[in-house]
Amino acid sequence: MSVSETSAEAYRSLSPALYLSPKEEQVMRLFRPGVSLSRQQISQKARMPINGVCGRVDSLLAAGRLEERGFRIDPITRKRQKLLRRPQPDQAQLFPEGLSC
Repeated sequence: MSVSETSAEAYRSLSPALYLSPKEEQVMRLFRPGVSLSRQQISQKARMPINGVCGRVDSLLAAGRLEERGFRIDPITRKRQKLLRRPQPDQAQLFPEGLSC
């Protein structure tokens, strides 16, 4: 098998659900457990234009990698901004059925 054939085979084996573009990875690196950021905050921290951030965030929301949770008031514009975070695991699954305190 030639190098180009193995490269093509490796590319085809990638799962689209697991693949993140370099810009999506840059956005995801900003999120740690418990961290919520607005699109504007992502734009500032990642040093990306807001239009680039919005496209990446939309694709990450569609893939279930991020979720919208809450809002903050922008200190300059006084407008509400949706906050984004990594989805939290369903905590109900952590406790067995019928367990009472």
